[in-house]
Amino acid sequence: MNERVEKEFTDRPAGVYPPTFCNWRLLLAVMVITEVSVVLVGLGPGGFPGWRWLLTASIYAQWMALFCAAGLCVSSGWTRRFSTDGAWVFSWLIVLFLAMIFSFAAWLAAGISSPGLLQDDIGMFVFKNVFAVGLVALVFFRYLVIRAHWKAELLAQAEARVQALQARIQPHFLFNSLNTIASLVHDDPDNAEAATLDLADIFRGSMRRADQLISREDELKLARQYLEMEKRRLGDRLQIEWRVDDLPPGAAVLPLMLQPLLENAVAHGIQARPEGGTLSVYGREENDRVVITIGNPLAPEGVSTRGHGMAIRNIRERLALAWGSRADLFTNRDSERFYAVMVVPHVERTDR
Repeated sequence: MNERVEKEFTDRPAGVYPPTFCNWRLLLAVMVITEVSVVLVGLGPGGFPGWRWLLTASIYAQWMALFCAAGLCVSSGWTRRFSTDGAWVFSWLIVLFLAMIFSFAAWLAAGISSPGLLQDDIGMFVFKNVFAVGLVALVFFRYLVIRAHWKAELLAQAEARVQALQARIQPHFLFNSLNTIASLVHDDPDNAEAATLDLADIFRGSMRRADQLISREDELKLARQYLEMEKRRLGDRLQIEWRVDDLPPGAAVLPLMLQPLLENAVAHGIQARPEGGTLSVYGREENDRVVITIGNPLAPEGVSTRGHGMAIRNIRERLALAWGSRADLFTNRDSERFYAVMVVPHVERTDR
């Protein structure tokens, strides 16, 4: 997703393709795994060979790992010509080939600069290096496949939860909206037509994919249309205060994030009160983050607010899947009002 939830893998029906290895996070993971492998070899049955050996082996192994990763980055376009299984085998063979070239060149360089430094002949030296690199690459590739399937499963679960939210929106909101439209048809046909168009836009927006970013303008438009539908039903009991001019114009958000919070605010803070109240929507940018606050009056004593929890949990899970710890949804209250505050990174769509 677009500064985004970056997709490192290309998912196709046949399976998962190898990543490009042109990503700095992946290169960092390669370097960490390489260093761990060197340390494990040093702690083998023969005993620790000393810090000088560890330093020399680490430098050598890191340069070899980066050489192999660079080769995988350059050849990433070729791997898409194979099936998924073939792409992994092809990538593994590239690693073996590059490790062999690097080991051969290192043995020759050591023989010229420091004769007698290496005890193995060239064949044994290259074989040991290629065998070790091939084994580590197999384990690392297996980890990447497992991680890709795990991420795909999490995204599928998030999509299912969004669909559950959509299904939850549709029945009672649809019935209330249709009743409102029916009551307007004879007395105010123009308003009834506008309400019908708003309802169509709301449900069209609710059918977007869970992981597809939309502009903040589109999300706010859906939020306004939703509240307009509720205002037609509740009349003057629902007052709305918008302060969103400070939001960055190019900001992008996940779809259907505000509507569940607004639905909670209307149900528990407005509809539950005979006199109604004011629902506020504030937005601002703070430290390269987009902050949106939705406020509503507290529900009267004795009125259940159980519906808050489900929507808030689902939104928190979607935010965590998209941005990890960089996004959050938290709630607080004062003596008169309840607030839901959503914080997301300031990202922009690039697919326009």
